[in-house]
Amino acid sequence: MVSFTGASPSSFRRLSPSQGSADAIPILVNSTYHLFHLTTPPHTVHHPERLRSYWSHLRSRNLVKWSRDDSPSIIPDKDSANHDADGAWTGSAIIGPDGNMHIFYTGYNLSQDGKQVIIHAASPDIEGSSFVKFPEPISITNETVANLASFEDIDFRDPYVLFNQDERQYWMLVATRLAEGPYWTRGCLALLTSTDLNTWHLEPEPFFAPNDMFCPECPELFTLPNGHWYLVYSRFSSPHSGTVYRMSDSPRGPFRKPKDGSAGRWDGRRWYAAKSCPKAGDPSKRVYFGWIADRCEEDKKWMWGGDMAYPRQVYATADGSLRIEPVEEIMSELFRSEPIFQRPSVKLNSLGAVKKHFLYPTSASSGATSSLPTLMSFKFSSSDAASFGVLFHADADLSGYWLRFTPAQAGPGRSFFTISLSLCPPSLDDFWADQYKLYLPREVDGHELVRHDNVPVGQEEAVKVLMIGDTLEVFVGGRAISYRFQPKQSGGKGGNLRYGLFVDDGEVTFNSFFSVVGNLPSI
Repeated sequence: MVSFTGASPSSFRRLSPSQGSADAIPILVNSTYHLFHLTTPPHTVHHPERLRSYWSHLRSRNLVKWSRDDSPSIIPDKDSANHDADGAWTGSAIIGPDGNMHIFYTGYNLSQDGKQVIIHAASPDIEGSSFVKFPEPISITNETVANLASFEDIDFRDPYVLFNQDERQYWMLVATRLAEGPYWTRGCLALLTSTDLNTWHLEPEPFFAPNDMFCPECPELFTLPNGHWYLVYSRFSSPHSGTVYRMSDSPRGPFRKPKDGSAGRWDGRRWYAAKSCPKAGDPSKRVYFGWIADRCEEDKKWMWGGDMAYPRQVYATADGSLRIEPVEEIMSELFRSEPIFQRPSVKLNSLGAVKKHFLYPTSASSGATSSLPTLMSFKFSSSDAASFGVLFHADADLSGYWLRFTPAQAGPGRSFFTISLSLCPPSLDDFWADQYKLYLPREVDGHELVRHDNVPVGQEEAVKVLMIGDTLEVFVGGRAISYRFQPKQSGGKGGNLRYGLFVDDGEVTFNSFFSVVGNLPSI
């Protein structure tokens, strides 16, 4: 059996230890959150077996306690000739004109050279208790079918359907690629419109074509009470891999990058395919769901699917840009116990050198508690340190993961930082590796696994670090860093340190520092 990192218990995060959770499809119906997500077949690793996915369905009224339907909502067809024989892929859910829930999803068939089509399925009720597929892919009107020539015929997937109130019609965004142009940057979104969800008109020009990526996966479009429209999508190619957003004053764009220095990027490439729904009782916020990737230990390759991260929320700032943060209701419910470690302040001082301060050995969190959520929270103040931060799974040689805060500039009431998660030591050039026989891993992410520039951090703003098993989620300054810790190449899980603190050339004080072990809520 192939082993992989990411074998957390059956819970909200994944259906079983042998199956990965993937692309989220949330919808809010009468104050109930419905979360559909793709689920991989058991014990699968790479394409094509792992992508023969089906749709799971969870429900919650508070984002903490979830119930999971016993049967999948959508499964691939058993007939190898049918459109979704090799996978029921990403899509969206919407309440249709009949008052019932409808799903639009991507059908994938390897015998058709991997061609992707959009399939419609309907439920007999608003709750999505069951779904019946339409026998054929969605119908595009004769007068607009010629517009398909503007796009590639392989990538045509990830439909996102919404009702445009101003134009009084349904919109469908589809992830695709232009038929012509530079090969690596032809990724775009097509727009289809409909008045009844049955017959669709394909517009000839792309809805969004930024000319900077291979394909914009899992798109969504929404507006907030501030009047701005937000286009969100995921990109698996650099730069800015992961889920990103752009904003506009109109649903038809143009969609621009926010001017807050984030380039519209909330997290790194390991929190992926994130999509949202309105927050119940608070239309100014959206609740986001995304997955943290698994990795195959045998071939050291990242996999599609993993753990569904706990829900996060976004809201708009004064300039219209969006901040991401944990959902406080979830954090309050998970972490009600007393801290296992707490100090009013920890001061580190080192001139001209790096100084470490070990805090929490791995052995203290081994065994049954290793899969339980651990929350670490702290504030910080620094006058002249070149950098400072947190060490994870480090050993006596400081080999491990470094969460580093590097001051950039100061302003009234807040400062700006470059915040990065790095792997230490970094890999060497071939000459040095050959000379010293130090063959260190060469990650696709590079030595700097995730990096955010221009992160504003208020003087009283807390850094929140959430660890569950081998997953890491860091929240600070409206950005996030998600990653999955990897076993050491020499064997064993990390070093002898769960986490610790460091300062590089200067002084830093970590204030209101505490760590608390929570619980995994049942579903």
